Amino acid sequence: MAHFPEKQSISFFGLVAMGIGCMLGTSWLLLTGTWLETAGGPLNLIVAFALCIIIELPFAFAYMEAIPMLPLAGGEVVYSAAAFGSRGGFVVGWAGVLMNAIVFCWVDLAAISLLDELFPALGRTCFLYAIGGYSVTLPNVVVQLVLAGAIFYIQYRGASVCAALAKIATVTLLVMCIAGLAAAFVHFDPAIYASDGGLDFDLSGSLSLLSLLVFSVAGWETVAKAAADATGKAARKAGWALIVCLFLVTSMLCLVSTAVAGNLPWREAIGRTAPFADVLVDITGVPAVRLLFLVTAFVGAVGVMNSTLYSAARMMYGLAQFDLVSRWFDRLHPKYGTPTRCIWFTASFVLLAPFTGKLFFLPLINIASLATIVMWVMTLAAVLWLRKKYPDLHRPVYMPGGRPMAAFGIAASLFLCANILLPFFPGALGTLEYGVAAVLAVVGALLYHRRDRTVTDALRASSMFGGLLTRKP
Repeated sequence: MAHFPEKQSISFFGLVAMGIGCMLGTSWLLLTGTWLETAGGPLNLIVAFALCIIIELPFAFAYMEAIPMLPLAGGEVVYSAAAFGSRGGFVVGWAGVLMNAIVFCWVDLAAISLLDELFPALGRTCFLYAIGGYSVTLPNVVVQLVLAGAIFYIQYRGASVCAALAKIATVTLLVMCIAGLAAAFVHFDPAIYASDGGLDFDLSGSLSLLSLLVFSVAGWETVAKAAADATGKAARKAGWALIVCLFLVTSMLCLVSTAVAGNLPWREAIGRTAPFADVLVDITGVPAVRLLFLVTAFVGAVGVMNSTLYSAARMMYGLAQFDLVSRWFDRLHPKYGTPTRCIWFTASFVLLAPFTGKLFFLPLINIASLATIVMWVMTLAAVLWLRKKYPDLHRPVYMPGGRPMAAFGIAASLFLCANILLPFFPGALGTLEYGVAAVLAVVGALLYHRRDRTVTDALRASSMFGGLLTRKP
């Protein structure tokens, strides 16, 4: 049970590509205006991105220790189950399923926003109804379902096909982003950047944006799930692939927003669908540049949907294999060896999204952020607890930074939880988000209730880890 029956075929670059593909996606083009508005200016935005890297670093370091220590299919499910038993394994596994499935839905919605910009008739033809002030049209519904179905088919074909798509999407995104950044920074104007209070600092604005960035730069943990399908050499370096993804993508997202604010007064960027593309049109004088970048972002959306559905299905399969949900989910495709029922289940989340327009566009970000925080915090806690519970477990890599980094990770965990859960913090969830999160928690509780209860934690640990774990006397 250490791996899926598929051939281990993902290279180190494949791991990096899947991580970047899951992280970069469309946010660099579609969320710049939202980030600037939430932060209250470009300087506050830079501070928020710097805080984001600092706060996420101990969690990334925890994954560096966990991945080679327990290189088994299921990722975070394995780490938490080893440390905290069945309940811990299920909680983090379900959070991972939700985070990736929600991102899958959100990006499907984002992809339609891009297509509406490319083909305006999609958002105007065959109007069905309006919900929450947002229009729902038949072409948009059909295109969203077709796009999700195409990604679904790719998942059926196996890890190597997923990784190949991720490489194509990642190379396309990186080339276009780097070219656009080079042009934008050549024309960067400090006076424009400082206009409209761009250099005014307000920590509350940075903290408000920080809660959104948790979602926007999440995805590097995809490497933990893909490591089980990686070649031997790539699997040993999976932790470093994860760190590369975190630093590279976070830096690029910050640079894109900074480039926009240096070419366009930041308040004018608010409300625009793709301000980075608009800036490049102004610089080049070529309207087709906007079209080119919208198409590039659409390719990124496809890459994110591919990576997130892969992760969601793999985590669901891990839950089934470890008897944390019904074994009904552990059926594999007879030809491709992929977890078909898990793919069906996680892909089903997208069935409702097309019929809600953009009503849940921002709420989905906040709910995904909550699930992400649960997953990161539980993984960090598992790594620290396993040092006491299984001190003789082979650890090829230790979490860099030692005890000070571990202590900082605990402080970061408390801050992230407080920032999204406590009502007086700037990033707190709203009533709608709490309601949706509660419904999803109930669904998870029902799935956990339907597990095979005859499987004890001891039997589960034996099945999950075999002789890998050595218990402290």
